[in-house]
Amino acid sequence: MLPRGTSSMPPPPNPAPYFPPPRVTLPSGLEILRTYSGAVIFLEILFGTIVWILVASTRVPLPLLQGWVMFVAVTAWFLSIVFLCVFLFGYANRIAVNWNQTDFLFHGVTFVFYFGAFLLQSATTSLHHFPRKFNSTTQEKILADHEYNISIAASV
Repeated sequence: MLPRGTSSMPPPPNPAPYFPPPRVTLPSGLEILRTYSGAVIFLEILFGTIVWILVASTRVPLPLLQGWVMFVAVTAWFLSIVFLCVFLFGYANRIAVNWNQTDFLFHGVTFVFYFGAFLLQSATTSLHHFPRKFNSTTQEKILADHEYNISIAASV
């Protein structure tokens, strides 16, 4: 028989959940450049810079479309540099974030934005053969041949 005031039931569990701190499986410092994530970030910076330069070197026939392409290129370039610096300087070990999930989401979001920018840049490039009429006597193409080639390179 149990003493008075005691029960055979175990005490209820603590209602406050315990969440262990997230593990960072991505290395810090220069070791990040040896991982797939570091290589992808480096390629995003490199190709973002190339797109930025190519779009900026052409005349802008459709400012709304190519403005978005420039916004995506510049913003993704800047955020990729910030994201890489977080790992290079070891801030990932100090900030309690699930870096594996953050890395996955970052690359997924930049892919979606770059794919949208690719579609808009390709749409601008496809208008190469349409004439732009300034008046009834002169006709000029929306993109000159040299700008057309640059626009193809920016699309790719």
